[in-house]
Amino acid sequence: MLFTFGHGQTIVVDTGPVPAGIGIAAAGQGDVIPLDAVVETAARPGAIAAAIAPAGGTFAYYFPGAATIPENSGTPDALDAIANAMIEEDNDPVAQNSTIPPIFTYLGQFIDHDITAGTDRDSTLSVIAGPIVPIPQTDVEAGLFNLRDGSLRLDSVYGDTIGQGPFATKLSKLMRHPTLTHKMRLAIPAPTDAPPLPAEPDRAADLPRLGFLVERGDITQAELDALSPELKKTFLNPDGTPYEERAIIGDGRNDENLLVAQLHMSMLRFHNKLVDAVGDFEAARKLMRWHYQWLIVNEYLPTVCDPAIVADVVARKAPLYAEFFAAHGAEGSTQLPLPLEFSVAAFRFGHSMIRGSYDHNRFFGEPVPGSNNIIDSADFGLLFDFTGNGKMKGTGIKLPHNWVIEWERFVAIDPTRPRRAARKIDTHLAPPLKDMVNEDPGVFKHLAQRNLRRGYRLSLPTAQACIAALAGGHYPTMAAISNADLISGQSGQKLDAAGLAYATPLWFYVLKEAEVAAGGQHLGPLGSVLVADTLLGLIVQDKQSYWHGGANGTPWSPTDAGLAQPVDSLKAMLRFAGMLQ
Repeated sequence: MLFTFGHGQTIVVDTGPVPAGIGIAAAGQGDVIPLDAVVETAARPGAIAAAIAPAGGTFAYYFPGAATIPENSGTPDALDAIANAMIEEDNDPVAQNSTIPPIFTYLGQFIDHDITAGTDRDSTLSVIAGPIVPIPQTDVEAGLFNLRDGSLRLDSVYGDTIGQGPFATKLSKLMRHPTLTHKMRLAIPAPTDAPPLPAEPDRAADLPRLGFLVERGDITQAELDALSPELKKTFLNPDGTPYEERAIIGDGRNDENLLVAQLHMSMLRFHNKLVDAVGDFEAARKLMRWHYQWLIVNEYLPTVCDPAIVADVVARKAPLYAEFFAAHGAEGSTQLPLPLEFSVAAFRFGHSMIRGSYDHNRFFGEPVPGSNNIIDSADFGLLFDFTGNGKMKGTGIKLPHNWVIEWERFVAIDPTRPRRAARKIDTHLAPPLKDMVNEDPGVFKHLAQRNLRRGYRLSLPTAQACIAALAGGHYPTMAAISNADLISGQSGQKLDAAGLAYATPLWFYVLKEAEVAAGGQHLGPLGSVLVADTLLGLIVQDKQSYWHGGANGTPWSPTDAGLAQPVDSLKAMLRFAGMLQ
């Protein structure tokens, strides 16, 4: 099980026994190893990856050897200037609203956590503070590894990755319901005013938390005291008492803000409702994975990418990723390699979609008649406060019931309600992203600085190099936006002043391309190819995915699931889970 809490903070994995002879010392219970201590300690990085993340995968480049941002002592400062220029002064101007419902912002974050972990930690390899210099690509590929297995199989939900140590194995079992053993464990929120859904008798709408397990005696203080020093930081307060608010889920990053936490909770409910329908854990898990994968291809990608490019990628079965998999993958393996151009840059486009405040529910958003409305919106800080990472803002172990989400405010656009839209995909970021909650001081609190510095440090190819490679290969019509468009606006001027207009950071270019080529309503050509080809490729290359689950090896469809009503949209999924009318 992977426990990752916050971007750029310590990542710890409970790994089980570590093979001898690779220069890594066991760190206590279950041979728990702090990753920052081992990134570059062995001569064989592949052995490290196998030891630390036995079910993990590989990071590599789509375009190895392609031109990168030229190394210059002033480049980090220039990147910071670009990042600062990307932050807007106005929190949520209506002009920044897109036609994308807000749920897609956090579904993207959920997908990212499901397939990748390891590029955000501040390790010896990927340190991004101070006067950084780029790491050679060969060293990055040798020393950076994915703590997820790369597949879209929801191990972030189920948490039962093979090769775990005893404490992680126990936690993964405790994520299952103690008596209804085919179901996943959920929690009832703390009593307050409550939205109408989920309805009686199943009011479970919070993640399971450590305090509840300690109260039940499922986890003892002695077990927590016996953990390694690094895991103690995860599960114990500084005074040695249990960190009771800590969510016990497959990936703790899904409790870093309330919106992705409530999406994770809704996924757990979806599994449990599938159990009610099919009666068995494995059958429900298979159906849940296939619905999830199908929705990514048939709803998520056509929404956030250029639909014509998605259709072309689907018709050609993700040719770019197929070539990448042939170079870095293993046929039949569940471990799927991830391209760094995708993980470190292109798939971070969702950061620009984040709002500074949301119409969360009737208590923290637009009121409804008879509701005890508290404030007219939920700002970004509150959405981080009411999580395990935010210690529930001191209100207790459980999420207060009046903070349960009302998904109808997140799944459809209403022009008369401006907080019910994601922001445009562009180079304009909401002000809270300059001072991120629950992050270490310095560069980690500034999301744009973090992204630009990490791409430079990990020697990502420039946007222009990626375009040239695609145009000379699988996507011959790929072309760059004009230089005038690229350097437009305040951040574009900073890019030009830094001499990066023809050697542009990939993350910045993906956002600017969406801004000028699609009006911010979806990704442009380069971004669409990198995102759609990668996500579909992960599904096509997984022989146990929905893509291979239909008759005679054809793709499976929700109409094949045998449910009373096909779950063929995010709305239908949330309705099936009891979270939407």
